Amino acid sequence: MNGAVFFDYDGTLTDGPSGVNETTAATRRAVARLRENGYLAVLDTGRAMCYADQSGVDFDGMITSNGTYALVRGQVVLDEPIGQEPLARLMACLDGMGIYYGIDNPEKCYARDMNEASFTRWLKTFGISPAVFRPLPPDGRPVGYKLSVLYHTMDQVERLRAEFGHLFSFDCHNGYPCVDVTARTASKGTGVRAVLARFGLAREQAYAFGDGANDLDMLAAVGHPIAMGNHAVALDAACEFVTRRVRDEGIEYGLRHYGLI
Repeated sequence: MNGAVFFDYDGTLTDGPSGVNETTAATRRAVARLRENGYLAVLDTGRAMCYADQSGVDFDGMITSNGTYALVRGQVVLDEPIGQEPLARLMACLDGMGIYYGIDNPEKCYARDMNEASFTRWLKTFGISPAVFRPLPPDGRPVGYKLSVLYHTMDQVERLRAEFGHLFSFDCHNGYPCVDVTARTASKGTGVRAVLARFGLAREQAYAFGDGANDLDMLAAVGHPIAMGNHAVALDAACEFVTRRVRDEGIEYGLRHYGLI
């Protein structure tokens, strides 16, 4: 094995807000060639396992829900759900603030109301099928790995950070009013490091493509961090190379730049 390349999903493989809801043929061919050349190709996404595989790209495995669950070449590499008590406290606060949210689970995610306006708009924007969600369990205590919180104002996000920042990380999407909420002990970089250790790969053998603030730890975990053309400002100091935008075949361009394909 020559190394590993990690790919964010939204804003990297696709770009929903710009109307690119599916991976391009060039991206799919590029990742296939990468694997033929002896590199491990791993999706590293905020999406849950149950809907992360909608990319149409053949990956060796996936790190999902922002580094809380990982399955690579049939091996469960990471499995760290949020604790029941802090999850219940956060849910109660969000309900009290009138903020809608979805809860990740590898098998099927949870939602309180499948017809809620901000929820259906979020699904449509990112091309997520409603079929991957189910109602909350009767006891209101789901097993959750990450929350997708559809906030209305940044003041709400700051309030949540002030109250729960010691327990959770709050990473805003690039260009959409949604914040990923995970336990502070988890990140996309946690997943990268677990995969590299499992397959005996060094940091310098690893590459990663990302566009948003929740990709920072993923980029820090590899020897070659790559930002998409339309990336969050926070990535400027963290990347080694800036590739093209999604619509301009940024994945293929970046892989060719490094001679991986």
